[in-house]
Amino acid sequence: MSFYIPFADMLDSFGVDLTVYPYDSPAKKAHFHYVGGVRVEDDDAPKVQPEQRYEPVVPNNAQNSFMAQFYTGGEMAQADLLWISSKLYPTNSVVEVPSQPGQKYRITGNSNFQGYSDVVIYALKGDDKHPNG
Repeated sequence: MSFYIPFADMLDSFGVDLTVYPYDSPAKKAHFHYVGGVRVEDDDAPKVQPEQRYEPVVPNNAQNSFMAQFYTGGEMAQADLLWISSKLYPTNSVVEVPSQPGQKYRITGNSNFQGYSDVVIYALKGDDKHPNG
């Protein structure tokens, strides 16, 4: 007996505008080439284009989604969010959530339910010391 749980209607109903910058591993591409034995940096390497999505982002947990950690040198505010998406992205992709201005979040993990659903749930992490993810 197989079953399928559709989430497309929920994604449309509770979504917010997002910008996703898919992670492209620098190890997978060359950053230079040699001309006459001289190393020349590649400036024309194709960049991964950001994608616009309309999907829900919610706090991970009501008790500790936004918390401050105190270190010897000061304090760092951290945020944990859950993003529910219909597309699979690699870990370390950066997500910009307009409802959280001035902060980008990095995908730190996911739960892929696409075997029996149309959804992937991502764990997003961000802090005030790294505003670009």
